[in-house]
Amino acid sequence: MRTSIPGSSNGFFRPGRQARGFTLIELLVVLAIMGIALGMVAVKLMPDDSSRLRQAGEQLALLLENAGLEARSSGTPMAWAGKRNEYLFFRRNEQGLWETVDSGPFRGRALEEGLTIAAVELDGKPVDFGSRLPLSANSFASPFSIKLSAGASVLYVNGNGVGAVSVTLDKDANAQATD
Repeated sequence: MRTSIPGSSNGFFRPGRQARGFTLIELLVVLAIMGIALGMVAVKLMPDDSSRLRQAGEQLALLLENAGLEARSSGTPMAWAGKRNEYLFFRRNEQGLWETVDSGPFRGRALEEGLTIAAVELDGKPVDFGSRLPLSANSFASPFSIKLSAGASVLYVNGNGVGAVSVTLDKDANAQATD
């Protein structure tokens, strides 16, 4: 009967031979498998266009809603203006002139790469990029719609004129993008 005692041979290690490590081929196979697995995980975790668009739209909606609340609570009119890939907030100063808000939550922001402001409407009529959307200091403002896009995905940020701002994904455009 064989017993295992220190220094005995168990078949893997023989006296006088050094222990073997992994071969280069074995290491390369393991690294290739790990690379493929990590690549698949990274693709799953990366946000797609519609989720990035929804996040940007929800952020813009919250900012617009809060800017409207700020305008009503302070009595100082505010405005929003968008260009293709960025937007700014404005506040009217004591002389009645519009000043860009440079700090705080209403500072200017750039959209992520690939996201754009496709169109802006005020009272159902198109507005030129860079034109200000007023966020009234009184109870009512004009209804507006801001169309954001990322690739084939489309989202609308809509203000109803009484302070509520909502986000709506264009299901028709997004369905065509997945077909």
